[in-house]
Amino acid sequence: PSSFQILLTLLMTVALLGLIVYRRYFAQPSANKTPAEAKFDSLTARMGFNNDVVLHVAASLANASDNRLAQAIVSEASKNQVPIKTVSEFKTHTGYGLTGVVDGRIIALGSHTLMNELGIKTQIDHEQISQNIAPNIAILYVSINSYWAGIITVFDEQTHSF
Repeated sequence: PSSFQILLTLLMTVALLGLIVYRRYFAQPSANKTPAEAKFDSLTARMGFNNDVVLHVAASLANASDNRLAQAIVSEASKNQVPIKTVSEFKTHTGYGLTGVVDGRIIALGSHTLMNELGIKTQIDHEQISQNIAPNIAILYVSINSYWAGIITVFDEQTHSF
């Protein structure tokens, strides 16, 4: 990788860690103690990928699942009027994520473990992020045609995984 790619990856990691630290230590907790639905938190697309495209393919894949985290992504896409398409070859990897084909592209949405199993390099230090993340934030990696495309974070008081 070039120096620019390394610098960009480092900047993305620092930005994500800053967001996580802020939410963990400074964000005010809700007074509502009843379990709420999972809520979309953020999307960071990797250079060369567009946020709307990453959200489109992730939401299209997530729409085939009834998982709480997946439904938070679908809700965000609907709210932003991002199109949701039909998925083919849909597969749930219990506890890890989802895979399928959207618009002729192979999509994966899920944990760092799923990405490793699929041979997709995320270029992010997952251990460092995991140690600094608030317990209620799930980090979901998105890949398009076996290339890491971005990270989606979802807030959920109940679970972290698919």
